[in-house]
Amino acid sequence: MKLEASIAFRYLRNQRAVQFSGLIAGLALIGITIGVAAVVCVASIFLGFRQLFEELMLRIDPHVRIVGRQGKYLPALDSLRHTLQQATTGVVAAVLDGRALAMHRGAMHVLQVRGYDDSSLVRLRSLGSVILVGTMTQRPDEIILGTGAADRLGVLPGDTIDLVSPEFIHSAAVGFGLLNWRPVRVVGLALTGDRTYDNSLALTTLSTAASLFATTESNATALEVFCPDREQGTALVEHLRKRLDQRYRVLSWYDLHRPMYAVMEWERIASFLLLSLIILLAVFNIVAMLTMTVVSKQRDIAILRTMGAPAGTVSRIFRLEGAMVGAIGTTLGAALGIVLCLGQQHFHWILLDTDVYVMQELPVALDWGAVAAVVLISMGTSLLASVPPARRAMHTPIAESLRFE
Repeated sequence: MKLEASIAFRYLRNQRAVQFSGLIAGLALIGITIGVAAVVCVASIFLGFRQLFEELMLRIDPHVRIVGRQGKYLPALDSLRHTLQQATTGVVAAVLDGRALAMHRGAMHVLQVRGYDDSSLVRLRSLGSVILVGTMTQRPDEIILGTGAADRLGVLPGDTIDLVSPEFIHSAAVGFGLLNWRPVRVVGLALTGDRTYDNSLALTTLSTAASLFATTESNATALEVFCPDREQGTALVEHLRKRLDQRYRVLSWYDLHRPMYAVMEWERIASFLLLSLIILLAVFNIVAMLTMTVVSKQRDIAILRTMGAPAGTVSRIFRLEGAMVGAIGTTLGAALGIVLCLGQQHFHWILLDTDVYVMQELPVALDWGAVAAVVLISMGTSLLASVPPARRAMHTPIAESLRFE
């Protein structure tokens, strides 16, 4: 193997002596380098956006959400809460949520009201992190609106809006009565980074939500668990799905936005596959380079065969030459991609307009899985590309190659 590697390296180093072969080798090397670097960078950008989206959503979304399969309210609420408190060290919060119509100075907008009990609001730091202006609700009849909802209603912290729920609208319609509008005071504006939440979310106390939806504080539409990290949340979901009966549905933080996560994953896979075509195109240059090398080195091949070198040795020489080109291009491309990703993380070369985006710079999270996959693809295709020229070298006719020597 040492002899084959030495000859292969010599052929690769002296490609300039072969007509057009050196140019093709350079194009193959540059193509593989660019392709590998592009795949690493794009995959890392997609992973950065996904992690940013998860971070933004987990500011307002729980790690675990339990809802009932039948009926609006959870059955056996106290027993279920006790089970959750024994299974986790996170915050267990009872939630009463539903839609309500908001009105302010003639402007109307539908809100998704989410009411938490007072003890949970005190302990939930993640909810406080989304407040852009103002404070958390501390007393009944106080509410926090998403920035989009506040803009459509034209309100600021300190203003008062009127709310009415579908329950009261139905009662007024059936009884031919007046709508029972409930005034609440806006104490803060929340910015989650998700347009759906920002345009509809309204956070308030459980007592306010109970009076708005014509029920009692002992009822809850869901129990939410806020764990210290996602790994504990995922483990808790698996534990609760085995322990709880069929009356309850256990949803993870991933389940709450499954369509969005699925789209992001498909986009990441599609971009990876499409950019891998750059590597495949570059690999065709390896085939052309090795084919030209075999044609130009027929005399050398014939001499090696007459000196007793087996056909397998000749084949390995050209397969090693193709592997060297692939290895050099893959190494340079992977290094370039990693350096660009790390540079963006530390030096923030690409900045974004904060008036349009919720982040200040292009998010990048180095995707080591993509790095390993693209290295394997690049090296594998380079080895496969060297097989046809190597087989041709094996079957080079000795007599014809030495006829005019």
